[in-house]
Amino acid sequence: MSKIRTRFAPSPTGRMHVGNLRTALYAYLIAKHEGGDFILRIEDTDQERLVEGAVDIINRTLEETGLIHDEGPDKDGGCGPYVQSERQAQGIYLKYAKELIDKGQAYYCFCDKERLDSLKTTVAGKEISIYDKHCLHLSKEEVEANLAAGKPYVIRQNNPTEGTTTFEDEIYGDITVDNSELDDMILIKSDGYPTYNFANVVDDHLMGITHVVRGNEYLSSSPKYNRLYEAFGWDVPVYVHCPL
Repeated sequence: MSKIRTRFAPSPTGRMHVGNLRTALYAYLIAKHEGGDFILRIEDTDQERLVEGAVDIINRTLEETGLIHDEGPDKDGGCGPYVQSERQAQGIYLKYAKELIDKGQAYYCFCDKERLDSLKTTVAGKEISIYDKHCLHLSKEEVEANLAAGKPYVIRQNNPTEGTTTFEDEIYGDITVDNSELDDMILIKSDGYPTYNFANVVDDHLMGITHVVRGNEYLSSSPKYNRLYEAFGWDVPVYVHCPL
């Protein structure tokens, strides 16, 4: 097996809590147990929720608890930059999103808020919205005309609606999900920034992450991540989803 590389990838949207620190600890121990590398990556794609000083808190907390990273914003190991807004500025995510469009695995969506709101429905007392692939059926000419006119857009993943997707987790074993449950999640937002989900996959691959350690609230998103890995022809990392 190649050298183990794990990452701790917090979002600077507030103070760190014990759950963050526990995830960092597990990621650190999995890497160090095998003489691997522990990487720190700052995931600041949610620009509206950034909290000033949060990155300093993250750095100080890791340092004071002895979870010293081998690579990060202050230690370039050849995979930098290690801050997602800086990576976005280099056009990394849009480049890969357009590659998926060329493969038929993603598409431009020009639907406005009014139309998206009309798709909302209530299931078991909870309001959900499942996109109906409306813009997937636009012709190439229509897409190009909309882009030329400067019409706002997002880029969505093109997920299948039939069959199942199975993935393996080190703690939970094999998990199978009906593809009908996989919404066409947004990869690139209307502000040009990638969503957390998309940036995560691209960066984990480019940084050579072999083991992804995170909370089990991300279990339901893993099939969509795997479809991205498969669309690019990339190796899927080992998943370790920790119970809350």
